[in-house]
Amino acid sequence: MACLLNAALPLDCMNALGGLKVAYFLAGEITTTTVNGGGEITDLIGTGSFYEYQLAKDTAFYSESINVSNVNGTTFYQGELTIVLQKMEAAKRNQILLLAQNRDLRIAFVDNNDVTYIMGLSRGSVMSAGTAATGTAVADLNGYTLTFMSQEPQSAGILDGDLAGVVTGITIVNA
Repeated sequence: MACLLNAALPLDCMNALGGLKVAYFLAGEITTTTVNGGGEITDLIGTGSFYEYQLAKDTAFYSESINVSNVNGTTFYQGELTIVLQKMEAAKRNQILLLAQNRDLRIAFVDNNDVTYIMGLSRGSVMSAGTAATGTAVADLNGYTLTFMSQEPQSAGILDGDLAGVVTGITIVNA
């Protein structure tokens, strides 16, 4: 049977951090993915550009639910990335309009432990919700909250290193 367990898992040290630092949205395509024996992505070959979206501290997160149907014999992973872009302005609004219309986003993001993930690798991601708000009080958010969703046959890919070291043929446009 191919799904037999093959490793024990020890209790880790308490040294992980929550939250995300940065997200990258791909305008282009990934044609080839190479994975090492540990399951980490070592090469993403494609065309286009990853555009960097810098994120303020403590405003962004990724969660993933594992959906299993014993009756149907199916398993899929639903990822949700939520980011906040502070300050409402035309340039951000225009990019959000394009993100909202895209049916096939590939999104890489870096967490506060310096681990880089990619969501929507095989089936793409879409913007599933978003709000723009001016806030009421002077300390309230003036900006955008965006949620992106993917439904994949595997959990979000973990890159073996940073995005720049893994991509081939794809440029990274920093903010």
